[in-house]
Amino acid sequence: MAYALLAVRLLVGIVFAASATGKLRGAAAFRGFEESTRSMGVPARLSRLVAVAVVVGECAAVVLLALGPGGAPGFVLTLLLLAAFTTGIVRTLRSGTKASCACFGASTAPIGRRHVVRNTVLLVLAASGLAAALAGTPAPAQAAGVLIAAFGALVGALLVIFTDELGTLFEDGATRTSGRVRGSAP
Repeated sequence: MAYALLAVRLLVGIVFAASATGKLRGAAAFRGFEESTRSMGVPARLSRLVAVAVVVGECAAVVLLALGPGGAPGFVLTLLLLAAFTTGIVRTLRSGTKASCACFGASTAPIGRRHVVRNTVLLVLAASGLAAALAGTPAPAQAAGVLIAAFGALVGALLVIFTDELGTLFEDGATRTSGRVRGSAP
């Protein structure tokens, strides 16, 4: 259980660090995120405040996940942030509004169901991590286990971070193959 908790802390921490970094890598990236909040229904007069609060929250979550033996405060913050993000995405999808996902900085990928799925997976992981942290899971003791947990966290985090790119890749592939007649040459 100690290695699973470590892997979840690292995975969620990497995802939130990448998200904050993507938004802060330049003025254009931050403006893109701010514009994304407006397209999701945040009033223009509040969009800058919301964008700053999100980035500050993401940075705080990374720090809190890194501190202490279990990272419980970081998991609580990530659960709150993910619940807010998911609510905003679902609300946007239900309204039929076309909005881009600037979750990891400036992106033109439209918000879709895959973002709800991604956030739901992260919510489950964060809730599991919080439960393990509150149960007093001991720190990992074996270097090999720590390396395996870190590698698994990195792979998982990359899959989460590149959700849009992977979704586009698979959607393009499905579009290409669905247009073919069975038995015809590619």
